[in-house]
Amino acid sequence: MPAVLPYYLGLGRPHRRADLSLRGKMMGQYFERFEERPAPEPLPWSLWRESLYQYLATVALVLGAWYLAWRWSSSLNERALWLSVPLAFAESCAYLAWALLAFNLWRIADRPSRPAPYWISECVSDLAAPHRPLAVDVCVATCDEDAALVRLSLEDAKKLNYPYPIDIRLHLYDAARRPAMKQLAESLEVAYLVPEEQDGLGTHNLRRIVEQTQGDFIVFCDADTRLFPSFLEHTLGYFRDPDVAWVQTPHWYCDIPEGAPLGDVLGRRFGPTGFALGRAFEAVAGPVRVGRDPFGSDPSLFFGVIQRRRNRADAAYSCGAGAVYRSDALMDAVDLARARRVGKEVGRLAKGISDQECRADFVETVTRQAAADAGVAPYHLRESEHFYASVVLHGCRDRNWSSVLHPRIESKMLSPQSPRDAVVRRFRRTLGLQEIALRDNPVVSRGLSLTQRLMYAQTLWSSFGCLWHSAFLLAPMVFLYTGIAPVEAYSSAFFSHLLPFLLAAELAMMVGTWGVPCFRQRAASLALLPVDLHALWSVLRGRRFPAASRSNRARDLSRLAEFRIAATALTLGGMFFALARLMFGSHADPGGLLANGMWGLYNVVLLSGTVSLSARSVPIESSDTQEAQA
Repeated sequence: MPAVLPYYLGLGRPHRRADLSLRGKMMGQYFERFEERPAPEPLPWSLWRESLYQYLATVALVLGAWYLAWRWSSSLNERALWLSVPLAFAESCAYLAWALLAFNLWRIADRPSRPAPYWISECVSDLAAPHRPLAVDVCVATCDEDAALVRLSLEDAKKLNYPYPIDIRLHLYDAARRPAMKQLAESLEVAYLVPEEQDGLGTHNLRRIVEQTQGDFIVFCDADTRLFPSFLEHTLGYFRDPDVAWVQTPHWYCDIPEGAPLGDVLGRRFGPTGFALGRAFEAVAGPVRVGRDPFGSDPSLFFGVIQRRRNRADAAYSCGAGAVYRSDALMDAVDLARARRVGKEVGRLAKGISDQECRADFVETVTRQAAADAGVAPYHLRESEHFYASVVLHGCRDRNWSSVLHPRIESKMLSPQSPRDAVVRRFRRTLGLQEIALRDNPVVSRGLSLTQRLMYAQTLWSSFGCLWHSAFLLAPMVFLYTGIAPVEAYSSAFFSHLLPFLLAAELAMMVGTWGVPCFRQRAASLALLPVDLHALWSVLRGRRFPAASRSNRARDLSRLAEFRIAATALTLGGMFFALARLMFGSHADPGGLLANGMWGLYNVVLLSGTVSLSARSVPIESSDTQEAQA
């Protein structure tokens, strides 16, 4: 349930024992505000824009490589290698992340849509397949969401239509085993599924749902995923290709605040003068909307640009919600993941066998037997289970499984409504990707093409951005307070090598993302830096997602606010301190002060680019909690 829902509705602080029927009415009123908001169309493709991006990206890649070569060979500060070398390494890591993203965005190649199939025989290569209607399982997964929200998703799933006869079976997967969810499933005549073990985290959905469904295709939905009636009609046509394993549709948060124009905001604050200044700024810099997307959660950049351009390499991965799978492919994913795990353990045991032929026979025999004994049930997929399943299927050498990112929006969802929701989503995604990268990285295994490896490497490598972002946050502070420079000198050679690369890279991203702004994502990366570092530390220690109490989560949010305040204060304090030293003649490097001052100011802008994570939002208790308290 959105934590700030009462404030959207103007109801003030909710009573602890609020009537459940009122809660359902409130949820309906909340969605009514956005029911008429149309889903945005896919970004149009432009040949000249794509060509311009490829030119700018090539220039930026060359200039970046030129800068790094000079950086390592001619600019290291030998008097402070403890600072200079780590920063140069961080710059190299950031350049690699940028290069992988530039390759990801290189060009677009949408998969042409095909008519919806009539019989299942049109979706398989077996000529002897029966001519019968398609069978589709639609699974809505919930963990701790409010019953009113889950009800809306189930009711919309019941409205799915299809131009031909089809067998649609609706399931509610309740990871928390809540009595209210079981009652909801019974009232709507929906199949009720629960995990084998209750962990309260909603993990292992994919494996359990595969075991409990029998349809030809499986549609995955989160508790807030409200499918459009045409979802199946627009996605199942891709499965006419028998090698298509899954189709992912874009996420669209229909309730993201659209914000107010900068001119209107300044006009309300400063009158006609502020309005004129705001309009003048927008005339130069383009439209600026204050208050839009406060948590930096708009997925349009990821789905509309990054994922869509992975179609050309057959590397668009599944994100779970809004995806439709071929059931046979999902079973392959579970089997392959289990076999990888068993194979790694057997390979470790076989290291003691010296004879190569005997070792190979041992590995093959024991792996086959162990996999057969293990079965499907004992194996658990990971936190980012859909991503892991995608990589495993793309790397399957026995089956040429492919994937599709359908560019058109076919469902609507809720954005994170509270700082806690935004932080939890960020933590779980980062932890899952880092766990895969460090503990069982399928990118380095055989089966993937080179372009697929690069695409998946881009996703996994970007999850470690907290390492170089930490260096970029601390480096200007060190210089501003101590005067110790990470480069030999802030000379004309330094600026002539760095600035062209930064300019070309920024222009390339502006063109390559088709005008979709990236600022919110950059701001979130820096503002949520402690969250990413905590996830990395948890992976290194072998810990999984912590089932923290609400008080612990509130304490974590206050710590995030303290981090942002401290980082901003230290950076601004360092700038004033360095300026004071320069005015009194004790600072001998004006060029370094200019470079690090601008760098620190950019960090401050990023840190202030999202709403305060210490914002006080009054959480609404779930209906189950209210029933227990009543």
